[in-house]
Order: sequence, then structure tokens, then C-alpha cells
Amino acid sequence: MRNNFLKTIFLLILITGIVLPLYLKIYLKSQTLTDQPLQEEVSSGTLGKGGFLRASLKKEGFSQKEIFLLGEVLKPIFNFRKCHPDDRYEITRASGKFKSLRYWTSPLDFYLIESEESGGLVAFQRKVEAEEVVVGVKGEIESSLYESMLKKNLTPDLIMRFADIFAWQIDFLTEPRKGDRFKFIWKRYQKDEKPLLEGRILAAQYENIRKTHTAIFFEDTSASGRRDYYTTEGKSLRKIFLRSPLHYRRISSYFSYRRFHPILKYYRPHLGIDYAAPVGTPVSTIGDGVVVYAGWKGGYGRFVKIKHSGSYYTTYGHLSRYGRRIKKGKRVKQGQVIGYVGSSGLSTGAHLDFRVLRNGRFVNFLRLKLPPAKSLDPKYKTLFDKIKEECLFRLAQI
Repeated sequence: MRNNFLKTIFLLILITGIVLPLYLKIYLKSQTLTDQPLQEEVSSGTLGKGGFLRASLKKEGFSQKEIFLLGEVLKPIFNFRKCHPDDRYEITRASGKFKSLRYWTSPLDFYLIESEESGGLVAFQRKVEAEEVVVGVKGEIESSLYESMLKKNLTPDLIMRFADIFAWQIDFLTEPRKGDRFKFIWKRYQKDEKPLLEGRILAAQYENIRKTHTAIFFEDTSASGRRDYYTTEGKSLRKIFLRSPLHYRRISSYFSYRRFHPILKYYRPHLGIDYAAPVGTPVSTIGDGVVVYAGWKGGYGRFVKIKHSGSYYTTYGHLSRYGRRIKKGKRVKQGQVIGYVGSSGLSTGAHLDFRVLRNGRFVNFLRLKLPPAKSLDPKYKTLFDKIKEECLFRLAQI
């Protein structure tokens, strides 16, 4: 009896010594696996040529159904048609399952789509919390304006914006000389002292042997909020029209009263200018105005017509598509994108058919003497002078 009892005690001790440690080992291992965070995988990129988010998502392995669902949840706050080739995205997956999509429309603005625990999707519009500072730079021309500014670590976009300010006063392709000086101040948005976005140029100067050109940015307090760059006297630096409706340009056909049409095979007037450019090149309105027509127009294909002040009209033909929210009755600002180069209608290749009418008659835009844009409204002179003095002080401190 006693021996049986001792054997039972011994077996219990033996079982406890073997089974319990094994159980604890398995239990602790399962707990460790449970407590470990899911492994995250992040993929990112830019939309690239064409600027289609759906195409980028397809390359990232999303099915058509998943792309449709992402589009549906994003639709109330963002339209897929507003995508731009430079926009970037960031996709996060946890153990292979979708977790979130960040879609950046600028270095400061992005849209966020997240997966909920219930399996649904939710979308938000977000903005990076950034510090706004005013920075400045000055330098001398050594070769070209572009190369001299690149040496100052300025972005190409900022360089082009500086050149655009003085585009009507200086031909930066031919006029700059070694020793010419430049300086300007602009807004910068940064986080942890790291630049995120180079904002608006507030004031700029370009000095050559003949003259110092000064530009002051000013936005009035009217309902329209008119904004422009002015001289220190309050005169606009712009002309009423831009020099061209697009930046990338090669004139393939000039204004003519007798041109052989490549499709119709006979001579007829060509009362405009053809700018050869790749499909998708942005087309800008050359001046402020109102869209009076936006739609298909026979041989012109996709077509936009804009009414400007002073009995001027401009037309833009053979477009591949229209700009954002461009429709009849829409007010547009000089430089605003109203469409994209294409080859619609009677066209043998990608180009923009651009025409100008004055008092109901077509005129040769390349020979047109353009009046200056509207000067500063006198009622804003006191406010303008205050901003001007502050900007000139900042320029002097660079």
C-alpha cells in the first residue's frame, strides 16, 4: 500500500517535471508570437507619364475590385481625374494585407485611406504641420541665370518662377551678362528645419549695367483677391497677355493667309499659330478672361475659346483633354491651365492651334503690340507701400 502510494507520488513528480516545462514553453512561445506586431511593408513611387493613380495601383498588385473600392472611398474628397504625373503615393501593408494609402498632391497636402478593423475603408484629407519662414538669396551671373542660381542650391521651379516675374523686362536667354546681380526673398515651408516646399516669391531684384528691376508681390483685399507683381511705383510687370500659351514650344506653322492644308490638300488661310509639342503638354490661357466655349468644334477637335478685356478673344484647338473645371462661363486667370496638347479633329500630329481675335478679326499674335496689365488700384496704395518697405528692407538684409 505504502509502495503504491510512493510510486504514485513519484509519477506525479516526474510528469510535472516533464509536462509542465513543455507546456510553459509552448504557451510562452504562443504569447510571444501574439504580442509581436505585424510586419509592415511599405512601397512608394510617383505616378509618372500619364499621371494615372489607377495604373500605379495596378502595378502595385491591386486587383480591379480593390482599385474600384479605393476610388469609391476617395471620391467624396478627391477626383482621380485630378492626378498629376509628379504626385507620389505610399502604400503600407501589414503581413501582406492592405493597411493604408497616402496620396500626396503636394509636399504639404495628402489624402489618407486606412483599413478599419471591421474590414472597411475610410478616407481623410490631411495637411503636414509645417513652419512658414521667409528666406532669401543673392548672387552674381557667371554664365547663365539658370546655372548661376543652381550653384546657390535653388530648385529649377524656383528659378523659373523668378525668370517669369521679369519675363517682359528681360530676355534671360540673351541679355544676362557676367556680373549682373540678382536677389529675392520667398516663403519656405519646413519641418524640423528640413525644407518641404518653396512657396511664393515675395520680392525680387535683378540688376544689370543699365537698370535695377524690382518686383513686389501684392494681393489686394477685394472679393476677387487680385494678385500680381508690381514695380515700386505700383505698375504691373506683366503685359495683358503671356508671350506664349505653353512653355515647351516649337512653332510648326505660322499665321498665314495662304497655307497648304496637309489633310484637306488645298490652300487656305491659317489665321493662327501652330505650336508643336508632345501630347499632354499643359496649355495655359495667355490672359485673364471668361470661357465662352469648351467642347468639340469640327476640325479643331477639342476646343476652348476665351473672352478677354479690350475686345480680345483667344482660341485653343486640337486639345487632348480640358483643364480642371474648364467649362463655359468659367473665369480663368492668366497662366491657368485650360487644356492639354493633343491631336483631335483634323490634325496630322500633336500640336496646339492657337489664335487671337481683336474686334472680331484674326490678328497675328507674334506681331501684336501688347498693352500692359492693369496697375495697382490707388485705394490700396497705403497698404502696398507698407508691404513694399518691408520687402525692400528684407532684400537689403540678404
